[in-house]
Amino acid sequence: MTKLILSNVFRFIALIILQVLILNYVYLGGYVLPFIYILGVLMLPTNLGKIPTLLVAFAAGVIIDLFCNIPGFHAFSCTMMGFARVLFGDRMLTQGDPDAIVEAPSIHQVPFQTFMGYAFLMSMVFCVTYGFVEAFSFGNFWMTLLSMLINTVVTWVLIMLFQLLVPSKK
Repeated sequence: MTKLILSNVFRFIALIILQVLILNYVYLGGYVLPFIYILGVLMLPTNLGKIPTLLVAFAAGVIIDLFCNIPGFHAFSCTMMGFARVLFGDRMLTQGDPDAIVEAPSIHQVPFQTFMGYAFLMSMVFCVTYGFVEAFSFGNFWMTLLSMLINTVVTWVLIMLFQLLVPSKK
């Protein structure tokens, strides 16, 4: 159990450092901002519980907000993603089996297609929420929608590349 907690803490620290020091300065075309730190929330154990999952997601968002000087954008979006994970994600990962536990959801622990769908859905929830919070209006709706779609795809591709590059611990 302690090893699992330490690996999650280390993963969060590494992903937050990567997000804050590198990816926050990568603006592709002025509309695309990749978000890798959400992978820390995606890889939380499925048996963690609803409240701890939401608290971890909120804390991750607050930490990114502190480094970005953005009041609440990431905290709200990450919490919404954590909520979607509690509602849909855990069922997707365990494939409806209430007794199944996935300690660190990844392409090495769940079927590849399952993780692809799970990562895409959670990325979409995060990016759509973040896009609407950032725009805070429906003016220029189509550009906001295009930005959300591109952010979702870029974040999802980045998450999948990260999963493929990190070896399994078997």
